[in-house]
Amino acid sequence: MKKCCLLISLAISFCADAQQQHAATLQQKALTLRRFLEKNHYQPLSWNDSASARLYDKWIGELDEEKLFFTQAEINQLAVFKTKLDEELQGRGWEFFTRSSTLFRLAILRADSLMQAILSKPLDFSKPDNIVWPCADYAANTTELALRWQRLFKWRILEDIADKLTGDGKTLPLQQPVDFGKWEKEMREKLKKREGQYIKGMLKTPASFIADREDEYLNSIAWCYDPHTAYMNLKEKKEFETDMSASEYSAGFDLEENEKGDKTIGYLQPGGSAWRSGQLHTGDQVVAVKTDGVEKKVEDMDDDDELERALGGSSQSDLELTVRTTAGETKTVKLTKEKITAEESIVKSYVLRGSRNIGYINLPGFYSRESESIRDERDIKYDGCANDVSKEIVKLKRDSIAGLILDLRYNGGGSMWEAMQLAGIFIDIGPVASVKDREGKLRFLKDPNRGTIYDGPLIVLVNGASASASEFVSAVLQDYNRALIVGGPTYGKGTAQIVLPMDTLTPSRDKTYLDFVKVTEEKFYRVNGSTTQWKGVIPDIELPDAYSDESFKEKANSSALQPDNVRAGIYQQLPVIPVQSLKQKSSQRVQAAPFFTGVSAFGQWLKSYRTGRTIPLQWNAYASHYSKTTEMFKQMKPDETATGSVFTAANNAFDMERIRLSGTRSQEINKTYLLHVQNDQVLREACYILLDWIGN
Repeated sequence: MKKCCLLISLAISFCADAQQQHAATLQQKALTLRRFLEKNHYQPLSWNDSASARLYDKWIGELDEEKLFFTQAEINQLAVFKTKLDEELQGRGWEFFTRSSTLFRLAILRADSLMQAILSKPLDFSKPDNIVWPCADYAANTTELALRWQRLFKWRILEDIADKLTGDGKTLPLQQPVDFGKWEKEMREKLKKREGQYIKGMLKTPASFIADREDEYLNSIAWCYDPHTAYMNLKEKKEFETDMSASEYSAGFDLEENEKGDKTIGYLQPGGSAWRSGQLHTGDQVVAVKTDGVEKKVEDMDDDDELERALGGSSQSDLELTVRTTAGETKTVKLTKEKITAEESIVKSYVLRGSRNIGYINLPGFYSRESESIRDERDIKYDGCANDVSKEIVKLKRDSIAGLILDLRYNGGGSMWEAMQLAGIFIDIGPVASVKDREGKLRFLKDPNRGTIYDGPLIVLVNGASASASEFVSAVLQDYNRALIVGGPTYGKGTAQIVLPMDTLTPSRDKTYLDFVKVTEEKFYRVNGSTTQWKGVIPDIELPDAYSDESFKEKANSSALQPDNVRAGIYQQLPVIPVQSLKQKSSQRVQAAPFFTGVSAFGQWLKSYRTGRTIPLQWNAYASHYSKTTEMFKQMKPDETATGSVFTAANNAFDMERIRLSGTRSQEINKTYLLHVQNDQVLREACYILLDWIGN
């Protein structure tokens, strides 16, 4: 006990020293951020008691969203600052961050002690018990907090055992297995190791712990203006730029995790840096990574994301990889990170072969593509996803497609310029949207390219995870009657952001900026004058969508900008699509399909993650609960026989020849994608709708 108290005292001392060193810098950054946002944000925030409470709630949620670390008494200590943070952002005092981050570090250390004590001995599953998750309130005291952790661990152990027993499609026994004690020990030890790594990753060193909290606090301040305004350090800015691009840097191999939890090489990319070295093989354990002159052991890394960033990320650099071979030899290999195309992020097209050939294009994000010849932003504009979609349409036309399905499900947006270009592929001429700045000035955005690349029947697939640029394109095509929008209501983000250096108050040509802000500078509107902000795009034909609940959408954020309308643009609508008859036929199919019943059930299940659900913690009751959930997922599995009756997924003629001449790995990846398309039940229904529209 004395040793534990000593460690905590040292932690307090180290933490306090580190905070004192950084407090003045953080306060200056916070004041600079506030002044920057007052000058540049679409809707500057009045820092009063209400804004202070918004920042307080956001910050406490960032620290302990699941209510597993703080007690109610500790929250009460911090609550005295709830209406005082506006004063701190005016330069009057700076106490809250120091107080809250110190208390949070102590809470993590306490949680670590609780975890170790709970997981050091067998847990009791003999008595009826349950956990309500997520927790609605903070634990009243440490005793209640310990009980909360204990119940959480019991749930995780039961889940791990159930997953083990149901492998290979086996049925979960409702009676407690004879070997339950053995498996409980096995899963508890794995959980103890996993949670230890989790705590280690949170704590880091005192200096790095505080540095992470500082970035989070600055981001919480930015969030108060709206959910899409964010503070970024230099590393985060580079990662953001990588996400907006179709390319990333890689050493040419994929990682996987073995049974011991070690990170091993799972795949070597033919021709890549790792493959060319001739020294690395599948199964080799990655022990350490040295990049930018700094070596770090994998076991000391905070999480998998840190390892992935070291191996890939947004920068081209050399690295040294220390591996332990399957023969037990340890060696260090020098590699070069090279720019590669992120396969899962780019446009793909397929032919849905049935009674009529239907073209299918999947667009995961609105990316731009950089090249070595770039001189300024104008060089990027015509070499992104819109250009890629155009190429795919040209390929699909060779297969004599009778219609086209553009899939924007789970597309969270990206480049608005690319969105404008993409909309212009399908309409001839006219405005595609309007934007309003912080001064209230309205300007119309026109189709940048006269003419169309494709003018045939078009369906756009969307869901609750389709946001921003996806909503932009969907809204344009819907307003012009150019496409039939099918799926679930979209996310509801109608704002546009730009990334700028934070310290623009002292600009310098030679200055190296280390702090940046992704700031909302405009709101965009549909050509009819309405907005997608909050409202999203309502499909012409709605299908059950797991992400339809409003708790997953823009309007659930308390800092989201309010919706409004502007004057409509002048545009020429195309003839009205016969939606009503198509909707009736679709409704009959959907009601008869077990898959969509399962999707609706899954949506309610997801909603319970926000509102709270009760999980039993005794084997018999838990097994029944687990089995019901499993049945729900089984219901969502595709009916392969029925899918094949409407279409067979195939490569377009151009890609088919290219893939035939490619390596084995590319062919395997292609088979996986084809199977995914073939078994997509929502796509199946979209295909039926399109065939009803154009005639079988």
